[in-house]
Amino acid sequence: MFVLDDIKKIEWIQVEPEPLGGDLAEDLGKIINKFVKFGLNDWWKYKGFNKESKSEYLSLKGPFDRTVRQCVYMAKTIAAAVKFKFYDEKEVGHKLYVARDRYMKLIRSCLYHHIANSTDGWGGCSEHLSAVTELLFVCWLVWDKLNLRDKEYAVNLLNLEGERVINQTIEYNYNSDGTRNDGECKTIVNMENANLLYLISVMTESDKTAQGFREKAILTYRACFASKNHGDIAGYNVDEDMLIHRFDTRSPFATSYIGVGIKAFIFSKIAEQDLPSGACRNFEDIYKAFYGYEIQSDGKRNGLFTVYDKKNRPCGGILYPDGIRGGRVNESALYVMDIFAYILGAGQTIDISSREWAKARMKLIEKTFKHNEKFTFQGCNQYRNVHGEAVCSELTDCYLALFLHLVAKKAENNFVDKFSREEYSENNE
Repeated sequence: MFVLDDIKKIEWIQVEPEPLGGDLAEDLGKIINKFVKFGLNDWWKYKGFNKESKSEYLSLKGPFDRTVRQCVYMAKTIAAAVKFKFYDEKEVGHKLYVARDRYMKLIRSCLYHHIANSTDGWGGCSEHLSAVTELLFVCWLVWDKLNLRDKEYAVNLLNLEGERVINQTIEYNYNSDGTRNDGECKTIVNMENANLLYLISVMTESDKTAQGFREKAILTYRACFASKNHGDIAGYNVDEDMLIHRFDTRSPFATSYIGVGIKAFIFSKIAEQDLPSGACRNFEDIYKAFYGYEIQSDGKRNGLFTVYDKKNRPCGGILYPDGIRGGRVNESALYVMDIFAYILGAGQTIDISSREWAKARMKLIEKTFKHNEKFTFQGCNQYRNVHGEAVCSELTDCYLALFLHLVAKKAENNFVDKFSREEYSENNE
């Protein structure tokens, strides 16, 4: 399908990574460096990777969730900190070259052990898809650092997983007549598929096949947040209350998937393309519904999902009005949702801004990590199964999105300033 020459190199001169200022970015930079410190020290030793330092590939023995999944997300987190120049040697306790060597080791090992490159490897199923997308993304970020074999392994992975997902049927929680379909929440399934499809399309945009991936990605994004009043011909996924339900519950985990569209924003900005409209379809309405609340007789706010203190100020934490059958949600997933609202200009659509909610949630994230460093790799738990991404990866997405948002604003302002100056000059000649 695709070959090495089809992979588009990122035009880093347009991005120009540098440390990002501002309170949100500083908060993210600090916590991400703490994640990296844990990853390059305690976690690295606990996994026994020190003993395999001379091996070409790490063995990655053990269940997927405890090995490959963690390695992919840590590789992405370290690589992003290094590539976007907010890696803190003093905080982490390792020189920059150590971080580079280790994230490259993780990337190469995960590629090698994928089913496209090794018999009985990981991948090739929906449960592993989020890790596939993140591994492919981090490969793209450091493409110039990969050797020829690494690149071939990455293209093998891209082709195998891409061919599987391009043939997946777009699904809906509800048929057009309103009858409900059983099984996993279709928004979650569709979003995982859409992100991989869209990433492949921007990585290979010069190839004619890429257009088919882009078109399928756009349709799949649109289906994710199709509502009863703004549905697709085949059905819709968002309930009348503008929330996303999972296993007959109003699920904060499923609803938080509107924030997963932040990946489409990142891919778009890096590739210098427009954000697919479906990635933020009905965003404001779903976001406002998530932050819905009632005022009790004593004046205290009672949120559907959200928590307030005695003075009605936002707190971290989450409520489950219908129980946890719909899946627990990470605080980091809600933080992503708030950052995406801020980037899209929807942060003021609720009476307490998305920035304030993000700051409140970051306090709980920092507190949780302080008491349990393994929180770095925590996913959303549904009984014994792990769904969604690790905390470290979700917060890395937030940093990259904030950075690329600022880059885009600077470019837009420079264009406007230049246009204004030229117009002024022409009118005065």
